[in-house]
Amino acid sequence: MKSKFNLRNLLILFVLTLTFSCKTTITPTATFVEENKEEAMPVWIHGNEDSKYIILAVHGGPGSNVLDFRDYMGGKGFRKLEEDYLVVYWQQRASGQSKGSNNNNFFTIAQYVEDADKVIDDLKKRYPNKEIVLFGHSWGGMLTSAYLKDPERRKKVVAWIDAAGVHSGTNLFQSTIADINNEADKRIEANENVDYWKDVKEKLSKKPKVANRLSYEVLNEIPEVKTKVDMSQFGFTVRAILSNKALFAEIIKTDNTPALANFNLPILLLWGEYDFSVSKTLRAEVIANIPVKATSITFPKAGHYIMFHQPDLFATSIKGFIETLD
Repeated sequence: MKSKFNLRNLLILFVLTLTFSCKTTITPTATFVEENKEEAMPVWIHGNEDSKYIILAVHGGPGSNVLDFRDYMGGKGFRKLEEDYLVVYWQQRASGQSKGSNNNNFFTIAQYVEDADKVIDDLKKRYPNKEIVLFGHSWGGMLTSAYLKDPERRKKVVAWIDAAGVHSGTNLFQSTIADINNEADKRIEANENVDYWKDVKEKLSKKPKVANRLSYEVLNEIPEVKTKVDMSQFGFTVRAILSNKALFAEIIKTDNTPALANFNLPILLLWGEYDFSVSKTLRAEVIANIPVKATSITFPKAGHYIMFHQPDLFATSIKGFIETLD
């Protein structure tokens, strides 16, 4: 794919828009460590042991730290889920505290799918009487949709939660540019902060590669998004940069849309109204291509990080969905 968004411009990628934090943190002891293909991946399990359901949290990035889900801003959204369900926090290959090889041969979508399958098989052995709900956020949407392409793997989970997930990367950056421009046009027409939004449009016109950075920055100028997310507080490692670069070369060429026609399991779609990082056009593609009626919930005061922007709605939306599975 020929694109302005080449790998040389690494800063446009999701996690690389972050200002990396050098703060010291204390890492809790993992419940278990999943080992596969030269990688040791910690897994933490928290929540209600009596629940019939396990939520497997598949984080974004590639390379984000899964512990941010329950630590950033107190992790209110996920911790509320822990009151009712077991929540499994799997630290993916080359992310956070995971240890292993920097061999690019292991930084592929297929390898991460295999890793996920290992985790799911272990969970099924540990909890044979519980059902697994697969949750993917951002890049986690690419990983989980790739996982669900295989019919035997689909049988291992009872539902899919796609939280602003990237099932297709082929038009990812182009849709971000379109969404930001559309929002700028609306704000200018409404005579809101006109100079700022005109400047945003000019930046996109001159340097389209800044689109991903702007997709987060413009949220600071949108009053409807009450809670501002400071991504400099997110955990991110040097190894994650290496994996991110390799994986994005594949992501921007990958389209899982054709496989959606076989996703005949319950599906919940969660999207922020002001998510310009992963366009709502991707949600529309899922709805148009799956053979079932998905439950779709829009977060009216949120951008990409719905679990932090609106944690209460995040938790109640997932709880309401899981209750329909019984």
